[in-house]
Amino acid sequence: MKTTNVYPTIWATPYYTPSVMAGWYERSTQVAELILKNDVVNDLKVSEMNLNITRFSAIDEQGKEHFILDFPGQNPVNLKGVASGNFIHSKSVLSLPEGSYKALRFYLADWGNQFIYEDGMEESANAFNRLDFHIENGFVVENGNNPEVKLWFDFAPYQWKRHFKPLTDLFMGSKSQRPRLANSFGN
Repeated sequence: MKTTNVYPTIWATPYYTPSVMAGWYERSTQVAELILKNDVVNDLKVSEMNLNITRFSAIDEQGKEHFILDFPGQNPVNLKGVASGNFIHSKSVLSLPEGSYKALRFYLADWGNQFIYEDGMEESANAFNRLDFHIENGFVVENGNNPEVKLWFDFAPYQWKRHFKPLTDLFMGSKSQRPRLANSFGN
């Protein structure tokens, strides 16, 4: 009797290849990715925000504000920039009426707000009662085609030398800096 060698793994798909795993985690719904920008935040070189958001709204092309109840009274939300890979996934934008939107507005409580700058310095941002973020290339909600959204924030990336700041302060002495939000006019 003759022995025949069979190697079935030659034709089988490996279980954990990226192409197979992408199919496992693929979403059946459409997801729109919105990049949000704020000129004041970019000028201040903010890399991260801890915001106590009370209300959340979208502003359409005519300037009309449409409220979205997404953050009803909770602890501060940590927002990081695109470079960190973190985003906010929101299904509540599905409730927006049909139209074209140009900005998202976050209303803030008067406590628990903080900016963290690219050099690692932290500062209270309780002076702001709202922040407007412009949507890059706008966002269109069509009837019957309301995608879920990923909100990406365009913040300044952290500087690599911020990790060495405590060591340089030890040897060179800390230079006292005045707060960056002093004399700013908000947004």
